[in-house]
Amino acid sequence: MTEAADWPRLANALRELHRVLMEVVRREYERAHLTELGAGELLQLLTTAPEFAWLRALSELMVDLDFVREAAPAAHADTASVARGSVEHLLSNAENPASEFARRYWAYVHAEPRVAMAHAAVKQALSGWPSADMDAATLLAERHRLTEKARHLAKPKPSS
Repeated sequence: MTEAADWPRLANALRELHRVLMEVVRREYERAHLTELGAGELLQLLTTAPEFAWLRALSELMVDLDFVREAAPAAHADTASVARGSVEHLLSNAENPASEFARRYWAYVHAEPRVAMAHAAVKQALSGWPSADMDAATLLAERHRLTEKARHLAKPKPSS
């Protein structure tokens, strides 16, 4: 089973991967549009622009994992395989990418050493986690179920 300390390690590795990907995509966008983006402009593009839409899958996964990690520490051992499976599915292999995210992501893994290093850190963070023996649809359903359960646990209970 995983230790609770593995959750922060995975969260940090995913944040670093996200940060590096944002930097690379930002640089490409600035070069293509002959502009320099401020932090507010970048945030606006990350949340609305089609060029950045593929990154939202990673952002959403990170949010879901944070909810589960923070709201349900007692259930970490039970949710670890779903967490690992969700990350591995998103970062599916280069030969047969399972999503738009994976297709774009693997191009950067092969072209950008910093992305490759961040990818390796995520894989290392997952190395001791239990495997998920689920198909993609079951994995997604289970991830959403766990996230909703965690959101429910995180809501403050009304006082009587």
